[in-house]
Amino acid sequence: MSEESVAARASAALSSLSKAERRVGRALLADYPSAGLASAARLAERADVSPPTVLRFAQSLGYDGFAGLQVALRAELTAQSSGPITRLPDAPAAGGLLDRLLRQARGQNDRALETLAMLPEPALDAAVALLSDAGRPVHLHGGRFSHLLAAHLAAHLEQLRPGVRLLTDPRGRDLGSMMELTRRDVVVLFDYHRYQRSAADLAAAVHRAGATVVLITDDLACPVAPDAEVVLAASSTVGTVYQSMAAGFLLTELLIPLVMDAIGEPARTRMALWEQQRRAELLP
Repeated sequence: MSEESVAARASAALSSLSKAERRVGRALLADYPSAGLASAARLAERADVSPPTVLRFAQSLGYDGFAGLQVALRAELTAQSSGPITRLPDAPAAGGLLDRLLRQARGQNDRALETLAMLPEPALDAAVALLSDAGRPVHLHGGRFSHLLAAHLAAHLEQLRPGVRLLTDPRGRDLGSMMELTRRDVVVLFDYHRYQRSAADLAAAVHRAGATVVLITDDLACPVAPDAEVVLAASSTVGTVYQSMAAGFLLTELLIPLVMDAIGEPARTRMALWEQQRRAELLP
């Protein structure tokens, strides 16, 4: 097998494929690589063909079945998932510390605004509707670093509505909550590059339970995306050693007033009660 990407193989082969296989190819390329990281049955559903057609499509591209195609896709993501040590510059950037800080800040700010402007409005509408529906319990979880975003959003949401829970260990102390998931539950997952296998496994488990997954990430190619009903991607990484989550923090903060407005008066009443309870703790 050559190192040619799955997308390149699919694009080159489209004209020679059967009509049904072309439908699979177009469905894959329309949401690449996420569509190919889901099950063969889900890709078949996207393309409106039978699962055996997906298998034949993969074999037509030269892979040993659909599993082989997925191995190639995961290898592509792995190749892109270089750690911070590979992005270390040979020498520090020129200029004083404040100058360097402001230059980086402007770049990240511009990048954040650029990606936030690309958010699909239907996805944003759906996310706000789910987060503001007090009849649907909301669980939040993140990875090694992105758990900070999950905790940040959870701390604000619990002031606006009941039924908010931050999951710190879905396979351990929070296993009971995971076992009790129903179709009414919403699980907000944060997964930022470098993506974690545990996040993809958790999303698949939530999907099997029938609950709704809302993914907040930095790239639509995140492996969790195939099992998410709503995906919000925002990135502010511009020449940084570590992947920046600044746009993710900005997005969570911007979601709060939208959710507050969607809930309406009950949110304001809950906030007032919250402040009353904390009055003795807070200093003037």
